[in-house]
Amino acid sequence: MFDSGQLNFAFPLFTTATHMLVQFSLASLVLYFIPSLRPGNTQHNSDLGRSRHEAEPERPIMTKMFYLTRIGPCGAATGLDIGLGNTSLKFITLTFYTMCKSSSLAFVLLFAFVFRLETPTWKLVAIIATMTAGVVMMVAGEVEFELGGFILVISAAFFSGFRWGLTQILLLRNPATSNPFSSIFFLAPVMFLTLIVIALPVEGFFELIEGLKALGNEWGAFRTPLILLFPGTIAFLMTASEFALLQRSSVVTLSIAGIFKEVVTISAAALVFDDKLTPINISGLVVTIGAIGAYNWIKLTKMRNEARLDVHNKSYQQAQSSSSSDAERGSDSDEEETGLLAHDDASGVEDNLLTADGDLIPKPRPSSSTEPHRTERSRED
Repeated sequence: MFDSGQLNFAFPLFTTATHMLVQFSLASLVLYFIPSLRPGNTQHNSDLGRSRHEAEPERPIMTKMFYLTRIGPCGAATGLDIGLGNTSLKFITLTFYTMCKSSSLAFVLLFAFVFRLETPTWKLVAIIATMTAGVVMMVAGEVEFELGGFILVISAAFFSGFRWGLTQILLLRNPATSNPFSSIFFLAPVMFLTLIVIALPVEGFFELIEGLKALGNEWGAFRTPLILLFPGTIAFLMTASEFALLQRSSVVTLSIAGIFKEVVTISAAALVFDDKLTPINISGLVVTIGAIGAYNWIKLTKMRNEARLDVHNKSYQQAQSSSSSDAERGSDSDEEETGLLAHDDASGVEDNLLTADGDLIPKPRPSSSTEPHRTERSRED
């Protein structure tokens, strides 16, 4: 679309801003037709009485302060990540861009540690460093260094790590952004504003109008909107998939999945388009795949250990509950025996005979053999 030999619409920032509007519209439709995905008010139960619970007002789903302090920075960082990266392509080559943007893994790891989304370990740091080196080796070659473009792409990598850390926090810790579609619904307007503010001065307002006229004259009034809007649908599906993966795993896992995508792309380009790979490029490919395998092995080992710990805790809790129930049953049986003995003693006391001196004489049980003897004794007395 941006190639001069194809559509020749050299306005990537404006196009990306348009995609944000498409994502917002599609997210709104999903939330409208699937009410279960809509964020709802959380009920706060009070322990201070029913009357006070009834008097408590409902908390709003999204407050102005939360939108400005959480949604705003995340959306702005996303817009800056995309905007600065696309702008840098005007000054540097795609190879140099890919090589510099691979440093976003380091920033992702840094912000994952800062936001306490990942536990810092030397193994994880070593894997990320090895993977970054492998990506650099994959795209190694003669590149033209441009300081301005280098600063732009490194800034984009910084904001990439920052925005993915914030996105995971929003997905996991706030009910208003608890699913990918509600997150896109709240984030897309901020991303659009950030991109359009950058696009107008950088790409030029009048140049943009002329570009739209030229595109409309060449492709017609029907196909021109499709050319601009259809990629936004693909971006919406991709963003929703990324958010869903981020919600179920971690920001580091998502970034490593992105690196795997680059590995597949480079390998497919070498096979399909016969792109030439140097020995350094092939070595970088092997190093990156090995680092991805090491990370997956560590992740799988951690999941197995957590699963074993959960099973152990559940079995321990079941044993504790069974022992406590046995103790309760034992105490109940002891109480029943004590009650029976007390009942027997009480009934025995009632059956005893009381003499004039206050002595208790057990009442004789009726028996055929002992009854005459007792009668004779009473006569003698």
